[in-house]
Amino acid sequence: MAKKNIANPLDLSDFTSQLNANLDRVQTDPEFVKELTEERQGNPITLGPLVISPEEWADKQVKRASEAASEWEKNVQRPRRDPIKAAIQAGPKRAEKLRESLDQKKWEKAMANVDEDLMYEVIRKRGAAAFRSGVEDRKGKVLARTKELQPMVAALKATIDAMPDVTDADREKRLLAGRRGMIEIGKKRLGI
Repeated sequence: MAKKNIANPLDLSDFTSQLNANLDRVQTDPEFVKELTEERQGNPITLGPLVISPEEWADKQVKRASEAASEWEKNVQRPRRDPIKAAIQAGPKRAEKLRESLDQKKWEKAMANVDEDLMYEVIRKRGAAAFRSGVEDRKGKVLARTKELQPMVAALKATIDAMPDVTDADREKRLLAGRRGMIEIGKKRLGI
């Protein structure tokens, strides 16, 4: 099958510009990639599409991920590298990718593409039980954080309680002190 509609770069020097042109074209010309997404006549059999349908693609991904759940559970408990150490080592890369994301406004673009109907459909399917079990499964994590925070919050309360509480201006200062105190607690937890 000839790919007469698809630009074919001879080398990688102009690949990006040709790919971007094709990506733009596929948005406005549904016939552009039709020959890649439909069954084709072979000899003596029908050949499947070179790029499968979105429905078949999604079904395969969900089915294979679901079938791999036990394997995932086993492997996540025996990583090949120390996950915390690897995450720390990846810090510079993460920072660079974050800067790139902010510069390119990737968050805003991604949020503009959120399908709210689909989001709420998933929420309805999972229901309150999924939320409940997620929270309950993390009780140990919550307990560890509250054990760390509780003495710091108590110190903040003692500090605020020592401030005057007579006038509206005093109470406003106490509110601001509470906010500033929580920010300082966050910094202390991060070692900043």
